Amino acid sequence: MFKATPKLLLVPAIALALTLGGCSSGGASAGAGSTAGAVADSHLTQILKTKTIKIAVSADSPGYGVMTSSGEHEGFDIDVANALGASLGAKIEFVTATNESRIPLLQTDKADAVIATFTASDARAQVVDMSEPYAASSTVFMVPVGSPIASYADLDGKSVATSRGSVGEQILKATFPNAKIAGFNTTADSIQALKSGKVDALIENNAIIGGLVKSEPSAFQVLKGDPIKPALFSIGVKQGDQTWVNYINNFIRNYTISGQNEASLQKWFGLELPPFLAH
Repeated sequence: MFKATPKLLLVPAIALALTLGGCSSGGASAGAGSTAGAVADSHLTQILKTKTIKIAVSADSPGYGVMTSSGEHEGFDIDVANALGASLGAKIEFVTATNESRIPLLQTDKADAVIATFTASDARAQVVDMSEPYAASSTVFMVPVGSPIASYADLDGKSVATSRGSVGEQILKATFPNAKIAGFNTTADSIQALKSGKVDALIENNAIIGGLVKSEPSAFQVLKGDPIKPALFSIGVKQGDQTWVNYINNFIRNYTISGQNEASLQKWFGLELPPFLAH
């Protein structure tokens, strides 16, 4: 894989925004003033000024984002967050997010960005801005080994754990209306519900469930069936800050070209980036 040199990495999107603004004709002075104002008010400008960035992450999503017993954050999404902070020369303040709190954290400026298995759905893109994708996943079910649930059809009448506000919850409502939804506040609570026998199955993204099955192959298995609703993960930001979106898109391209993205995916899940994300 081509490795980008430091000179190719981290091209400041703010400079690009200013250059584009400079291409206006003399009759567009009002537009130029508006662009300058947008840059000045951008989260990017404030982050560069304060050298601090607030990033909302999961603390209970195995492989993607967890908080260790020592209080440190780790996971695939945490690697992305750390690289974003480093590209800006900024100290990171991690903000713990649940599936339900991710959008409100952006809308209230309690987070500059959300990097927390944030699926780029059309509904979310109507209320927050989404970056180019940096990862992909699909949704699958996990059941105990020996479970009578052998196919999707067997889920009728069975209780399925999911975290509130997640893609899994949406899938259950739309595609498995006869399943009994058991909603929990966090991914960890959903997983524990299955482990303790409170529910019959768990719905989550394929990487999380793959990791759980790998760690406990004698206890759990992936329910046979085609993966459901392939999805793209994006970095979420407050709506209306195009300068900040431009920078994050530039960062994602460089993060992927450098090989760091796939190296992190291999580290946490043993997976390769899909070809459409690797270029």
